[in-house]
Amino acid sequence: MSLTSLPAQLPPARGARLQQFLDLGWPHRKLEAWRHTDLAPLAKRAWHWTTLPAQDDAQKVDARDHFALLNSALATAPAAGEQTPGRVAADAQVHTQGRHAVAAHATDHQVLRREGTVDGLRSHWQHLQLDHHSQSHLVWVSDPQGSGHDLSRLSITVAEGATLALVVVHLGRAITRLELDIHLQGPHSAAHLHALSLPAAGGFDLPVTVHHQAPHAVSRLQLRAIGLAGTRSSINGRIKVYEGAIKTDSEQHMASLLLSPKAEINAKPDLEIYNDDVKCAHGASFGQLDEDALFYLRARGLNDATARALLTQGFAEQVLREIPDEALRTSLTNTLLQRLRDAEP
Repeated sequence: MSLTSLPAQLPPARGARLQQFLDLGWPHRKLEAWRHTDLAPLAKRAWHWTTLPAQDDAQKVDARDHFALLNSALATAPAAGEQTPGRVAADAQVHTQGRHAVAAHATDHQVLRREGTVDGLRSHWQHLQLDHHSQSHLVWVSDPQGSGHDLSRLSITVAEGATLALVVVHLGRAITRLELDIHLQGPHSAAHLHALSLPAAGGFDLPVTVHHQAPHAVSRLQLRAIGLAGTRSSINGRIKVYEGAIKTDSEQHMASLLLSPKAEINAKPDLEIYNDDVKCAHGASFGQLDEDALFYLRARGLNDATARALLTQGFAEQVLREIPDEALRTSLTNTLLQRLRDAEP
């Protein structure tokens, strides 16, 4: 069964949403939000259905949002204790949703691992609610060896005095898109995002929107991408400051390191401000490795591949050092170094 027809056993409300997706079709590169994402290879595939949900619901989604429709039509709840869906069979599709709340004055640590060792299609819609004066340390990481395609969304609401610390690391091999929506809804709320993209193949899209909806809120975005031969990264950061959100303090920095003329990186910072009394800054930079630094390391006996890998590690370390779990941080660093040593010039 492909994504061109409705399964007969799907409940009516979910069937209606899936029909909307089929009518809308797969998103394509003529749409601004998808201009750097080529889903044509996935759209041509003959996907078969996984276990379908038996329950119906009245969930409301944007009728223009392709994968919100698909996910809400087919989503099943994870099993008890699961944070992410299980492995996906080849040519199968799995769609899940999850909700998590951090109680007032509590501190929470989570690692969301996107695992998929076979060539399947998965979407996961996750909502995280931070109650007042709580803290959440969240790490989202893709499977460096995985070949499963992943189209997911993470929506986070931050209440008064609460703080979000989010680290995103993509080292995967398949088409991956993570949409981040962060809502700073309470006064003195804060969000700190560090992201690193180093795809091995397939490409990675990270559209981020931070909604400053309350006074005295703070956001910091540090987004970094490394381009190897034949890879593509697209990072879009949008800061929206609403009316009444006075004393907003927001900084967004994007840095891209191109290691090959065959690499593609798209980075776009964006500000949308409906207030005068704010402090906002944003910028994007593109560059290559410093030839003088490479010469220095080679003069000390390092070969070219190792010298390049070490300098690139220093670039990536600005994100990796924010991961609280030492074992995970070490594992990702080792994977990054090995990939850089093996990379085509």
